[in-house]
Parts: sequence; structure tokens; C-alpha cells
Amino acid sequence: MRRYETIFIASPTLTDEQAEELVKHFEGIIAEQNGELLKTEKWGRKKLAYEVQKFSEGYYTLFDMNAGPTLIAELERRFRNHDSVIKYMSVRMDEQTKAAERQKVRYEREGRRKAQAGIKERSLEEVMG
Repeated sequence: MRRYETIFIASPTLTDEQAEELVKHFEGIIAEQNGELLKTEKWGRKKLAYEVQKFSEGYYTLFDMNAGPTLIAELERRFRNHDSVIKYMSVRMDEQTKAAERQKVRYEREGRRKAQAGIKERSLEEVMG
């Protein structure tokens, strides 16, 4: 299973109870599809960066989960088919973690190479004079 973050924005015409019910509905889908929900963050009603479907606000919710690609496909299909969801996005997080780890290893290797060659790291003040 891979780690994903999914954020969706619900219509601002929903009441707080309806928005809560919608979150529970999608949490149920994640559980039904054998996903492991790590965290649910309800950010509440916020202003959108740009208008989406003629709305300038929406209810933001973030799911942090371990899931397979079939669960993400099913969840996004349900987002598309639900009238109250105006925008959604899923991001695979373990790829970003791997990329950060590779960058860290690269910097450490470069630092060891420079130390063996006797190259001294210069500070910004030394470079700028």
C-alpha cells in the first residue's frame, strides 16, 4: 500500500451537518475499500483561490491514508459523481519522501567527496566579500 493525501472541496451551500455527513460518507468508502485512514483534517469553510463552478468558498477536507491505486480511482470516481464535491485532488506522498531521501543522500555523498579532496565549504559571507 502507498501513502496518499486527498483533499476535496465541498459546496458552500451545505450546512455544517451536511458537510460532516459528507466527510463520514467518504471515510466509509475508504474503510469499505480496505484503505487505512491515518488522519482526517476538516479545515472548514474557506475562500477559494479562484471561482469553481461559480462558488468562491468551499468546505475543505484532507484525508491522509494508506491505500492502493484502485481505492484512489474509486474514491475519485465517487467525488466526480457526487454533486456536492466541487474540486478534489489526490497526491502520492511516498514518491516525495523517496525523492527527498535521494536528495539527502546526494548532498551527503557530495560533502564526503569534497572533504576527501580537501575542498573547504565557503560561507555566504566569504563568497560575497
